Amino acid sequence: MNDVVCIPSVIIKEMNLNPLYEHLDMRILIFYRSFILLIGGVLGNILNIIVFSKVGHYKNNACSLYMFVRTFLDLYVLLVGLTTRILTTGFQTDFTLMNRIWCKTRGGFTDINSEDTYTLICLQAVDAFICSSPSVGVRQKSNIRKARYLVIGTLCFWCIHEIPYFIFQDLVIVGGTPICITTNTIYAQYRSYFIALCINTIIPIIVVSIFGFLTVRHMKTIGVTRTLSSFTRQTISMALFQIVALLVFNSPFATWQIYSIITTNAVKDTYRRAVEQLITSFIATYAYGPFAVN
Repeated sequence: MNDVVCIPSVIIKEMNLNPLYEHLDMRILIFYRSFILLIGGVLGNILNIIVFSKVGHYKNNACSLYMFVRTFLDLYVLLVGLTTRILTTGFQTDFTLMNRIWCKTRGGFTDINSEDTYTLICLQAVDAFICSSPSVGVRQKSNIRKARYLVIGTLCFWCIHEIPYFIFQDLVIVGGTPICITTNTIYAQYRSYFIALCINTIIPIIVVSIFGFLTVRHMKTIGVTRTLSSFTRQTISMALFQIVALLVFNSPFATWQIYSIITTNAVKDTYRRAVEQLITSFIATYAYGPFAVN
């Protein structure tokens, strides 16, 4: 009996990535889920662009402007970021390993758009809080002129912020195998510990959670809801929905990032590494949710 128990244990530990994927059928599941997310997100963003363009509220309302600009950013992230992710996980076709220019630019431009999106989501949350304030004076602080400056300013900031990526990211050959990596160790750590963990996850989650909670508290005040126009209430509701979407999709990503950092130097057997890579593949596509749900 002991020998019978021992055999599967050894087999499991010696399994490589491909048998694990085939056994669990998760690779196919991840592929189809990613494809549905891509199609739904692209169609949703295009529809939002059409609606916002026809209605034109983004010209006079700060929160609507943030949402309108976000649709273009989200569309880029889905078409470039998620599409190439699907090609990599579903078809084992990674263009960053085939073309040096694509290796140096793909992640940088995608990060500019995603970081700008997270910033605009935070600005949406703040603006929704301001618009729902009981004070007329506070509500007047939300204006389209400031919003335009903030949109342009955040885009310029993130473009400048990503310049080191274009410099340090490169396609190198290690042991005869092409790898697209960050060649500067310090910058690689900065991206892992600050950009991926803080800018793209923890900071947006904290900001939208705080201002989302305060906005909901404002909206529960009967006197406030009576003074708000139907359009303002609708805009605030849309902002709150996107806040919830961010929390749903980014919280697991933040948890996994923290786990990955904590266990970086841990000794792992083949089975654990296989499971972790499977989860990483799932999380990597799941994290595109905020760009698809609008």
